[in-house]
Amino acid sequence: MKNSKGFTLVELLVVISIIALLLAVLIPSLSKARDVAKRIVCSQHEKTWLMANVMYSNMNNYSYVPVRYVDSRTGNRTPWLANAFYRNLMHINEYIKRGEDTDLRSGAILLLDLPNVFLCPSDIISKDTKNRYFYDNANVLLSYGYNFTDWSTTNWDSWGGYPRDAGHNAGKIVSPSSKIAFADSVDWWFVWNGGDYRIGWNKLHQANIQAYKALTPRVDGPVLYRHSEGVNFGFYDGHVKYMKKEYAFMAQDRDATPRKPGSWVANTTMYFSIDPRGK
Repeated sequence: MKNSKGFTLVELLVVISIIALLLAVLIPSLSKARDVAKRIVCSQHEKTWLMANVMYSNMNNYSYVPVRYVDSRTGNRTPWLANAFYRNLMHINEYIKRGEDTDLRSGAILLLDLPNVFLCPSDIISKDTKNRYFYDNANVLLSYGYNFTDWSTTNWDSWGGYPRDAGHNAGKIVSPSSKIAFADSVDWWFVWNGGDYRIGWNKLHQANIQAYKALTPRVDGPVLYRHSEGVNFGFYDGHVKYMKKEYAFMAQDRDATPRKPGSWVANTTMYFSIDPRGK
């Protein structure tokens, strides 16, 4: 009767080395595939916002949902996501679970929240329930911001600023396929300055809105490049495009005189009329 022979130490080390090598090759590929999948889900969410915005404009004299406005009936200052008509188009309230619409500090019902199912899969900030509160007109449970650049030549200061209602009409947007409407963010609005990754994203990466406001220089309306150092941009015509940060924000265009806003501004005539540097 022969005795069974086991593996030698050298053979075991060879097998372990091969397994380690395979893992080293496969794990980055799997991680990349997972990140791409999250980015695709995120882009589908943005397409939903865009399609709802098109539907909104078709039912409201071709005016898109305002980024922010003063409600003529109540006098309340209202950001886009609190717009009841738009929320109904999105069926947002049907997906909100108990506790997802409540300020953890005050117990008040939030009108700027999104159900967790609508959040970007790569957004680790908005999923953290300790961030579920309303502060300085900015609730962090959004994942996506609406482009406010046309009405904010530097940074948006107050509700009393120009104009009373901040929203575009479809007929006044030249080349809507190249004009940015929505983007990855943790605030309900973003601006061109907030896309400067050198002063914002590169310092904080994923962080809540208060952390961005505390930076020096202060970053309002931040754009978050949370998809492998890139961002999903949703354009007014309804399509979404992924862009690396170096191509999304061009410092030389922002610093030029006159400025070259490109995709960041939907109505350049209006933007330059209120931007002294654009003249």
